[in-house]
Amino acid sequence: MEYRTLGKTGLKVSVVGFGGIPIRNAGEKEAIKIINRAIDLGINLFHTSYGRQGYGDSAIKIGKVMKERRDECILNVKIFGQTKERAQTELEKSLKVLNTDRFEIVQFRITEKLFDQGMGKNGGFQVLKKAQEEGVVNYIGITDHHPRFLARAIATGSFSNIVVPFNYVYNGAREELIPLAKRMNVGIVAMKPLGGSKAGGPLRNTSEALNYIWEHGIPAAIVGMSSIKEVEENARIGEKIQPLTQAQKERLQVLAEEMRQKYKVSNGALLPLNA
Repeated sequence: MEYRTLGKTGLKVSVVGFGGIPIRNAGEKEAIKIINRAIDLGINLFHTSYGRQGYGDSAIKIGKVMKERRDECILNVKIFGQTKERAQTELEKSLKVLNTDRFEIVQFRITEKLFDQGMGKNGGFQVLKKAQEEGVVNYIGITDHHPRFLARAIATGSFSNIVVPFNYVYNGAREELIPLAKRMNVGIVAMKPLGGSKAGGPLRNTSEALNYIWEHGIPAAIVGMSSIKEVEENARIGEKIQPLTQAQKERLQVLAEEMRQKYKVSNGALLPLNA
């Protein structure tokens, strides 16, 4: 597995990250096998959220493994931050179910509409800052589905890393966000790398899709994985990053246009037009 430095955090993250959502559909024993296999193959970046719609019990299942293998992993946990109360509750519950007393990264989840409130004196950001001062949280990142808003957010200097949708079809982050993040040394993690809203996605040329992301200087891509086979396939791609040839780049441009004719983009995910 290849590793890259996640911006100013200094953390060495696996280029293939583990997206927790899909294991909500796996039985507990199978989910534990999947997570352990990912760690065995060098995947160290795990992303989840407790009690959030869509994530199911993924945090609980990851927590089962953290009892034994916590020090091998970098936990990236999403916390909603509109108010202090909500952020505090989610932080405490997340620590409990993930069987840990610390998080390497907490991803502040906020929308543009609620950003000023979330950053204010009664907002959830204050909870995360306090947790950081106490050593419970090492680094505070921010996540949302809209690259332009995230550019505004990191311009405040309050965040060391971001999680943003990015793939070869939905690649608007190239315009402003990625260049700004690089200038500020803010670490970038791509979500929905295969165009899926929950797991996987319609972008089936996985190797090219992931290498497209890494080629843009993004350290890691969070990939949803629901089986040991998927873990092994994705880890194999992450063992050796392959720069895209000019022919591949041109082919991806053509494929992207074709996909835009068949799918609509919603928060970075590709959904069938007739859905």
